[in-house]
Amino acid sequence: MSTSTSSTSSAQTVGRAIDLLRLIASSQSANLRLLDIADMASLDKSTAHRLLQRLVHERLLVRDRIRGYRLGPLLYELGLVALPETNIREVSQTALDDLAHSTGDMVFLITRSGYETVCLNRIAGSFPIQTMTRTIGDRHPLGVGAGGLAILATLSDADVELVVSAVAPQLRRYGLSERTLQRAVAATRERGYAVDEGSAARDVTAVGRVVCDGTNSPIAAIFVASIRSRMTEIRQRAVNKLLRGCVKSVEAALLK
Repeated sequence: MSTSTSSTSSAQTVGRAIDLLRLIASSQSANLRLLDIADMASLDKSTAHRLLQRLVHERLLVRDRIRGYRLGPLLYELGLVALPETNIREVSQTALDDLAHSTGDMVFLITRSGYETVCLNRIAGSFPIQTMTRTIGDRHPLGVGAGGLAILATLSDADVELVVSAVAPQLRRYGLSERTLQRAVAATRERGYAVDEGSAARDVTAVGRVVCDGTNSPIAAIFVASIRSRMTEIRQRAVNKLLRGCVKSVEAALLK
């Protein structure tokens, strides 16, 4: 085998391993079996097993013989070291607390990770019914949910096309299609903020806005979620005003 061929093979192996980590991280199930993972990753069972065994050996995954595979402790350890110079979770904490207090509803902070979004924080409000639709670390395809839709809508048309094509295989489980997601992007741009009605979580409506850095690049999103009957159109507009103020506070804090 030539050096170039060997390098290509090694790169493909690394890529597949990373794909498996992303797949397990974004799964709705806390644990996945070998057969589930192989099928979802479009790999034969032996290849998937070999990659999973190495990831377990390196502590990137943990295997429970009864329940399956889940993310391992090394990812957490690496994540602590890899915290950005400006930690948006810490910077936004006060503004998110104020927003949860003002709305009474659940407030979420998410960030983009490739073609996915990751939940960084969630804060409960005072309303008796709180929508625990996401937990910290949850991942969803970019464009799914009010936060992901807010981020996607700020991208260029070419980038939106690229993202929608990449996440298309996952959209069906959210009751979406490429066409409906494109329509949602257009509606978000026209409205000025994102509204998700039940795609990320059944019977839950959420309103979201994007957070940009000093170069006006989207780096995160904040959204407020509540039960559908509570989040009427009038309330959506009221929540958006509060949300806009929250985003401005976070963006100002990022510049300090």
